[in-house]
Amino acid sequence: MRTLLTILLAYSLAFGQRALTTSEDLGGAKSIMANIKLGAVNLSLKGVKDPSMAFRLHYAYGDEQKAPRLTYEVREDKGLFDLSNGKQGKKFQMLGFDTDKDSVALELANSVPVSLDIGFGVCDASIDLGGMEISDANFSTGVCSFVLNFSSPNKIECDHLNVKTGISSVTVENLSNAHAKYIECNGGLGSMKIDFGGKLVTDCDVKVKTGLGSVDISIPSDINTTIMTPESFLTSVDVAGFYSQGGGVYRSDTKKGPKLRIFVESAMGGVKIKNY
Repeated sequence: MRTLLTILLAYSLAFGQRALTTSEDLGGAKSIMANIKLGAVNLSLKGVKDPSMAFRLHYAYGDEQKAPRLTYEVREDKGLFDLSNGKQGKKFQMLGFDTDKDSVALELANSVPVSLDIGFGVCDASIDLGGMEISDANFSTGVCSFVLNFSSPNKIECDHLNVKTGISSVTVENLSNAHAKYIECNGGLGSMKIDFGGKLVTDCDVKVKTGLGSVDISIPSDINTTIMTPESFLTSVDVAGFYSQGGGVYRSDTKKGPKLRIFVESAMGGVKIKNY
């Protein structure tokens, strides 16, 4: 079964702002690949409540040149979801600091595996993937305030989770609930706060790397954790609640259960790691 929805222009006008509200059922899809590339946005993303739905979207914008382009098509049991706006053809002009943000509220399927590839520019983004089936996820941002949460456990194992940011304030919450085998957080300039709350059910390798900024990592005391933090005269490292093995290697008291292995590198700034 094939389902095709293509929207090139939103059609509702209210007080000078255009708006699009639409939804689509799975159409026989047994998994979804979601490709989202947007410019300046206020973005909210979470799982849709109806298990038969592929997505639900409300998109408000003021600039006709940024009209959303939305495509959903099912090919060989795989749903292909693509969302972009009118400025994407010019290699992310979003980095030109467009301050007129679109408002995007998106709900994606929670009953089939979802592969996420999301890129946005000048953004305020709140993303909660709790209770979904996330097979892998990639996030790439420009200038942003970005909150990523797994408020409840991922229903399946996540192969990898990547977060790459430019000038940013990033908060990642309940990361153990991602059930990810590999996680990479790569920040340029700004702050990054990472909390491994939730339940770790599989071994997980984590790489955290920043250019200029601060990194704060919080880890529950019952997680079997090894931390590697090479020190330099340009970076201060503060590790509390773990014992040092020397050479920038720290271990938790807990030795049982799935292993959390974290490598943290900061070119210039401060690194704080604690357990709770």
